[in-house]
Amino acid sequence: MVTVTVVGIVWALLVPPWQTPDETSHYAYAEGLAENFRLPPSGAAEPPPAPPPGSTDQVIADNAVGASRGAFYPQSAPPEWNSAVWTAYRATKRARLAPSRSDRGGANSAAGNPPLYYLYADLGYFFNHGGAAFGRLYTMRLWGVLLVALNALAGWLLAGEILDRRRLPQLACGAVAGLLPMETFMGASVNPDALLVPLWTLAFWLGARVIVRGAPIRDVVAVCAVAAAAVLTKYTSYALVPAVAFCVLVGWLRRPPEQRPRALRQLALASLAFLVLFLGWVELAATSGLSAINTLAAGPGPAPFKLGQFLSYVWQFYLPRLPWMSRFRLTPDLGVYDVWVREGTGVFGWLTVSLPEWVYTAAGVIGGAIGLAVLWFVATLRSRTALWLLGFSAIALIALMVGLHVTEYRSVINAQPAVLQGRYLLPVIGLLGLAVGLVISRLPERIRPGACGAVLLLLLVLQALSMSAVIKAFYL
Repeated sequence: MVTVTVVGIVWALLVPPWQTPDETSHYAYAEGLAENFRLPPSGAAEPPPAPPPGSTDQVIADNAVGASRGAFYPQSAPPEWNSAVWTAYRATKRARLAPSRSDRGGANSAAGNPPLYYLYADLGYFFNHGGAAFGRLYTMRLWGVLLVALNALAGWLLAGEILDRRRLPQLACGAVAGLLPMETFMGASVNPDALLVPLWTLAFWLGARVIVRGAPIRDVVAVCAVAAAAVLTKYTSYALVPAVAFCVLVGWLRRPPEQRPRALRQLALASLAFLVLFLGWVELAATSGLSAINTLAAGPGPAPFKLGQFLSYVWQFYLPRLPWMSRFRLTPDLGVYDVWVREGTGVFGWLTVSLPEWVYTAAGVIGGAIGLAVLWFVATLRSRTALWLLGFSAIALIALMVGLHVTEYRSVINAQPAVLQGRYLLPVIGLLGLAVGLVISRLPERIRPGACGAVLLLLLVLQALSMSAVIKAFYL
C-alpha cells in the first residue's frame, strides 16, 4: 500500500492540469457543488458559442496553461508549464480582483452523474480552499490517491476471502488492483471512476463474504450499502444490483433450513441499506431535474434496437467478421484488442498518449495466458461454494459488459461516436487481480514467490514505461 500510495502521488503531480479524460467538466462539477452546494446545469446542447462549464476562476487558469487547447494534441500544443506563465497567471488574477468561483459557466457534460464522488473530492477542494485553481486541482487529485490505496486493500481482502488468506496470492491481487497504470492514472485524477473502482472491488469482497459465511446480517448491510454508494457514484453500477441480489439469495440458501424464515425478515430489513440511499438520490434527482435511472443505456436517437444487428456488432467486436455480416467495425483492429487490451493497459492524457505497440502485444499475450489458465481451473471446479462465487462474479461482469455494449451499439446506430473506452472495465480490476492470484495459488509451492515477484516487477516496469510516455508527451 505504501508503494501504491507513492506511485499514485507521482501520477497526481506528473500529469499536467486538466489532462485526464473529462477532468475539466468533473472539476467544474466539484467546484460548483463546493461553492454553491447545487448540482451543475445539465449537459444539454447550447447555441454556439456555448460558454465553458467551469467558473471564471477555472477558465482563467485553463487559458493560462492552454489546458483545453492542448487536451487532444499534447505533442503539437502541449500545456504551458514555465515560470513566466505562472507569473502572468498571477498578474491576471490580481487584475480580475479574485475572479469568481461560483458562477459555474455553461452546461456541464458531467451533470448527469450522481454527486457522491464530487462530495468526496470536495474534501480535498476545501483543504486548499484559499489557494489557486491549480492548488485545489492537485489537492483533489492527491485526495484521490487514497482511493487507489483503498482499491489495493480491497483486492487483498477479496483474494483472502476466496483463496483462504494465502499471502502471496493476496499480495499479487492487491498489486494488480493498485498498480495497473490505468488505475493509478484515473484514480489520481478528478474523475468519478476514482471512487467507482474501489467500491466495486469492495462489493466483490463483501459479496464473497455473504456467500461463504451464509449471509451474516452485517455483511448483507455492508454489501447493499456499498452497492448503493456505487450507484450514487456512476450509473454503470446498476450492473452490480443483480449480482448483489444473487449473493444475498445464495447466502440465505446456505443457511440451515430452520434458520431461513427468521433470516429472511432480517435480510429484508438489511436491504433497506440500499433502498434508503437509492430512494434519497431519486428524490434529490427529481427535485433537480435530473434522471436517476441508468441513462448510460439510453439511446441518443430514434433508431430501433435490432437484436440480430446487436449480436453482429458484438461478434465483430471480439471476432473477425463473417462473410454474410454487415460491416460493424469501429476500430482499426478488433475492438477487444484496441479497446480492452490497448486502452486497458494504458492510453493516457485524453486517450492520446500511447505506449509502444510491443507493450500492448505483450499485455494481450499475458492476459490471454491468464484467461486460459483460469478457464482450465474453472472447468475443474467441484466445490459448490466455488461455483456460487463464480456465478456471483460472472453476473456482475456480464451485466457490466452487456450494459456497455448496448450503450455503444445504440450510440453508433444513431450516428453518434463510439463510446467504449478501456477504463470502463476498471470496475472489475479486482477480478483480474483475483485471476492472477488464483494462477499463483495453483503453481508449485517452490516457484510461487518467484511468480509473485515477477508480477510485481512487471507492474512496476509498466508503471515506469507509462510515466515515461507521459513525460515525453507533455514535457519534452
